[in-house]
Amino acid sequence: MSTRRKTTLKSYSQNEKDMANENTMNEIIHIHKEIKNLNSKIDRILRTLIGDEEMAQEGLVNKVDRHEKYIESQKLVMAKIMGVAIGSGLFGGIVGQILLEYVIK
Repeated sequence: MSTRRKTTLKSYSQNEKDMANENTMNEIIHIHKEIKNLNSKIDRILRTLIGDEEMAQEGLVNKVDRHEKYIESQKLVMAKIMGVAIGSGLFGGIVGQILLEYVIK
């Protein structure tokens, strides 16, 4: 025994179809506006990250790269200063020791 369901197609009036089409168009317009809004936000983020040559605006990527290079150069300068300080201390200690030996003798 199989029971068959009758499927009935509901017929829509022209007014209902027009309303459905209008709702669909309104949704499409709304989606289009949202996409434009997102596109402008993405462009703004891109200009912030990469920069804008026309507006002479430096991007964050370039700033970070420049700062990293500056920090590395400062590390080298500090290493040189420490080397000179240690070398001077050693040289001064040795010279002082030699002078003390000659003065004491």
